[in-house]
Amino acid sequence: MKFGNWNISGNAIEWAGKGLGANTFQLDKASMLETVMVEEAETPLYKWIVMATGESWLTEDDLYDFNFAFAFAAGATPDKFSYEIFDNSLEYQFNTLEADEDDDDDDDDE
Repeated sequence: MKFGNWNISGNAIEWAGKGLGANTFQLDKASMLETVMVEEAETPLYKWIVMATGESWLTEDDLYDFNFAFAFAAGATPDKFSYEIFDNSLEYQFNTLEADEDDDDDDDDE
């Protein structure tokens, strides 16, 4: 299965985009539902969504496609997948991207 530049295999979700040199991103499905605490969120978030959000070379479209790939792959384990954690993770991602955009706008004003 493929979502944008992301391939979903039996064991992983992997970046398959071209033209970005040595940039790679791959998550093992066995660890995809691990959570992390991020101070700004005050609630558990899916680690891999937080990590993908931190990759500055991924575009917003790439992250959007990653989120779909993540939800699709996580749907194979519906008893372990939490929509609440997923929603909180996406909210964190959106807020982070918005803050980055605001910072870029502030830099343009100088």
